[in-house]
Amino acid sequence: MSRIDRSKIKVTAKGFKFDPFRPQAKHQYSLADAQLKEDVELLAFERDGQRRAVLISEVMYHHIVQGELAGEPYLVTY
Repeated sequence: MSRIDRSKIKVTAKGFKFDPFRPQAKHQYSLADAQLKEDVELLAFERDGQRRAVLISEVMYHHIVQGELAGEPYLVTY
């Protein structure tokens, strides 16, 4: 069961606002080094031979994942 960390929610006139998830280089691991459980779901994508994967739970929480891959910006939304 997932729980929302209310300290990360910003209340605006239009309702709740979640900041986009912006993976940083210091948070990048190989899948072998990440030591993920078998049931963890990932969203993986590739551009010009460079690959990224993010936890589905992060995408569901933030609704937007954005960054740069192979020198080009990317945006994933849910």
